[in-house]
Amino acid sequence: MNGVLIALVKRNLKKYLRDKASVFFSFLSVIIILLLYILFLGQMQIDNLKAEVGDIDGIAWLVSAWIMSGILMVSTVTVPLGAIGGIIDDRADQILDDFYVSPISKNKLALSYLISSWVIAFILVFVNLIVGQIYILSQGGEFLAFFDFIKILLLMIFSIMTFSSFFFYLSIYVKTRNAFGTLSTIVGTFIGFLGGIYIPIGVLGSSVQTFMSILPTAHAVTIMRKVYMSGAVEKVFGNSPSQFYDEYAEIYGLKVMIGNFEMQEWHMLLSMGIFMAIFYGLSILKLSKSKL
Repeated sequence: MNGVLIALVKRNLKKYLRDKASVFFSFLSVIIILLLYILFLGQMQIDNLKAEVGDIDGIAWLVSAWIMSGILMVSTVTVPLGAIGGIIDDRADQILDDFYVSPISKNKLALSYLISSWVIAFILVFVNLIVGQIYILSQGGEFLAFFDFIKILLLMIFSIMTFSSFFFYLSIYVKTRNAFGTLSTIVGTFIGFLGGIYIPIGVLGSSVQTFMSILPTAHAVTIMRKVYMSGAVEKVFGNSPSQFYDEYAEIYGLKVMIGNFEMQEWHMLLSMGIFMAIFYGLSILKLSKSKL
């Protein structure tokens, strides 16, 4: 990166982190999900599992890992969305107009917002990951194994870049703070449902399951869960017949089924990659014809 681009990225980072309200609202969905599980949903899930498979050691670890992996995915959606809101603020405050009369190129300006959203999201989602690991330890679980931790970091980056592509494209069209605030509210409200976090996907109707299974949110959360929960799954289901795990995986979203077709991990990664390529491609096309 050249000096101008680095300076713009630094400027966007400082601007976002100075606005405590933006940081808080980027995590609002995460806070709500966490409170719901601490207050009652977590214990309900533990009770349900004990009724199905018995009081096996490690169930609290399994449930807390399921919750934290879901929350991690949610934050890879909501934090980039909040960070990209800086474009809307600069447009509303006519700061973009000031940039356009400067020698800074339009493409460099757009790239600075995108890179800063990736960096902000990685920092804050990483903090979320560490907090989640401490919470799991407090529930009798264990830290992720080293290679699983590296896998989760890579999946975090991939997920952040995937969902940033979509919100960056929308930010080209959203012109006002009110419209962006409405978009953030809608995303924050529904992301827990779309990721199968408030209600496990397996208890929903078949048409709803099919709809959710084709979305990249389901693919991102499923891949993260498979890695994040591997230790707890081995602890709980390691000595049980495989059918117990298969039933659990289907209900609690460790598998993605479209009809009778089970998506493999590479299918889900490919799906997210195509989603990302489409929206970055559309953004480039749009910006080639108009301003940010």
